[in-house]
Amino acid sequence: MVRQDIPQALIGRIAQQCAGPVPDSCGLIIEAVRETYGAALQGILFYGSCARGENMEDGIADVFAIVDNYRNSYDKRYLALLNACLPPNVFYREIPTGGAPVRLKLAVISMADFRDGIRRGFHSYLWGRFAQPARILYARTEAVRREFEELMAHSVLTLLRTTLPTLQGKVGDVETIWTNALSLSYSTEFRAEPDSKAAQLASYNQAAYTALLDAALPALGTVLRREDDNSYRSLADTGTTRRSHRQWRRRRRLGHFLWVLRLLKAALTFDNGVDYAAWKIGRHTGVKIEVTPRLRRYPLLFGWGAFLKLVKQRILR
Repeated sequence: MVRQDIPQALIGRIAQQCAGPVPDSCGLIIEAVRETYGAALQGILFYGSCARGENMEDGIADVFAIVDNYRNSYDKRYLALLNACLPPNVFYREIPTGGAPVRLKLAVISMADFRDGIRRGFHSYLWGRFAQPARILYARTEAVRREFEELMAHSVLTLLRTTLPTLQGKVGDVETIWTNALSLSYSTEFRAEPDSKAAQLASYNQAAYTALLDAALPALGTVLRREDDNSYRSLADTGTTRRSHRQWRRRRRLGHFLWVLRLLKAALTFDNGVDYAAWKIGRHTGVKIEVTPRLRRYPLLFGWGAFLKLVKQRILR
């Protein structure tokens, strides 16, 4: 059942975005993920830079596989246990094509954990991601597809409702609102992207974010008012703004702690994880990370020096 506080126009807008065009190679992703998880698979969600149009040959596709439960999804019980303790599990895969392989970072999460993380999660790990335009590559049934669309609409409302109170008075245009929202969400994880990444995304996808804000506006009456066609005002008072900033500081502390735990877990689930991390950092920052055989073989023992150095130099922030 759709929550009454989610405008139908917002769900409709999300549905349009989720049904948008995708690269031809997504067919290979669908086939590979369905083959891996079989009857346990509820749906496949595609988000991130490749979903925004970046060349798949130069990047890595970010994909969520939504499963019915973890026990049915794995042959190895320890993977199911890790997934249940700290979802999602993350895997790196390369799908052969005859030419350059399709590379993907595959996150696996149960429908129950996905639903709970978006509807009730304090941290923005899920609703911060899926407030941004995404695609539904596969849904087992139309009911599952509709729930994905509703959860993404819920994500948009949650991100805006939690970030708009950090602003006071006249907040400017759509780009300002979404730059602030994405910046706060990104700050809860260690990321290699520059601080300007949120502004770049808000500018590049301004039409999509404008449509999302317009559709969400009827549900934002207590936190935002439109002043004219391209200007808005935050309705937060000083006390509300202070409380909102405190909440985001808590999300950052919690998020950085969870990021480290997920990094430790990835050493058990993410094949070639060190090489992937070095590649991604170099791609976003230009900083070359030397991956020694010792670091590749024992990342949990010898990776901490490199990690702390990157944080100190603000390459990861």
